[in-house]
Amino acid sequence: MFDRVNDLSDSLLGGGEENVDLDPTAFAELLPDGEQPQYVLASDSVEHETDGRTTTVEPDGDHAAYLLATDERVLIVLGDQPDEVEIAFDMADISTCDVQNGLLNTTLVVGHAAESVSFSPTAGDVEATNEYIANVAEAYRTVDEALETVRERLDALEASVQGDDNTENLLLRTRSKLSEARHHATHGDDLPEEKLRARVSETESQFQRRYIDVWLEHGEDALEDAEAAFEVDDHATFCELYTTAAQAVDALQNVPDTFDHLPDGAVDRIESLADAVDGIDDEYVEATRDALATARDASDPETAVSHWQAAYRRYEAAHEADWDGTADLPELSTESELAEIAENTVKAFVEYAETLEDEGENREDGDAEAARSLYEEAADQLREARDIAEEWAAIDDDDPFETQLATLEEKIDRTKWEWGSPDTAE
Repeated sequence: MFDRVNDLSDSLLGGGEENVDLDPTAFAELLPDGEQPQYVLASDSVEHETDGRTTTVEPDGDHAAYLLATDERVLIVLGDQPDEVEIAFDMADISTCDVQNGLLNTTLVVGHAAESVSFSPTAGDVEATNEYIANVAEAYRTVDEALETVRERLDALEASVQGDDNTENLLLRTRSKLSEARHHATHGDDLPEEKLRARVSETESQFQRRYIDVWLEHGEDALEDAEAAFEVDDHATFCELYTTAAQAVDALQNVPDTFDHLPDGAVDRIESLADAVDGIDDEYVEATRDALATARDASDPETAVSHWQAAYRRYEAAHEADWDGTADLPELSTESELAEIAENTVKAFVEYAETLEDEGENREDGDAEAARSLYEEAADQLREARDIAEEWAAIDDDDPFETQLATLEEKIDRTKWEWGSPDTAE
């Protein structure tokens, strides 16, 4: 290769033919595997500007300086050092590529804001070289800008998943940006399409793999914690985490068919997560409906309030977790049924409180301490009823429980004295 470069120098300088045909392949061995030389210009020197400071770079002896445009870079090579690259610009970094026509010569200026070269060729097709560099550099730049947006959206995706936000729109916009990058990679003259498409494919692969990993990790972690909450009847925690796991399944269910790049073992993990979700949700719904049926059939106030409260807590937990709004979960109809369940739960608390109050009155003369405990428990039942009523039940009375609670407080105070002394006594 070096002999071929020297042959070029001999033909250009020291009396060679003025219009020598330059062959860019003379520099092929200087390039890494896969990088292809496309155009070459020759001159006796090059002006190199860095951060506003300009220096003249020229080879020793009867050698030329060369500007070589490849499908990846623009290089300056000196004929006396043909095995080295003197200056290099990646195509993606080039923002300036312009031919300036003067009285004595024509100059090609190539570079970016911080660094550039001015090359006045004595041989080679400057217009064709300029057009090639400008087109390819713009393609690299626009493709890379689109792909940088994709990478930024990957960070946004992780935050959205962790925050249980809807990621469908983000996924659609990311796919659109990848399509835009593919368009820029393939619609232009003399573009290195294979290399540009490879850049798009690499970023698309990174995005798709991370998209799947993020959702799988989020869904699997949520499912594990949901199963633990299920075992201890922590309905609110279970429903919140379980709907998160179900949302992960929904986000992942079509990716094996629509994504080209999947992490190792992803299909098995997706299927395992989906199977687990399908198993435990039916169990929760069945237990919830059983609690509701038992509440409706209960014949005594204590049993009724226990099961109405259980049904209410299960339905409320599901409602707060948007159970009915989560894809593929069995129906609970929390939106339409919860108000009625809340109203019946309030009634059950009130009826049980009345039962306890009546029993307290019956026992007050003979056992003031027992009566007091019954009054206190009745007050607790009314407070539970009040809290649920304020949230869900339709109440016509502006103050439905305060009068009853005040009456119970009077009875509690009375039994304190009957028992022996008020709370303030030693």
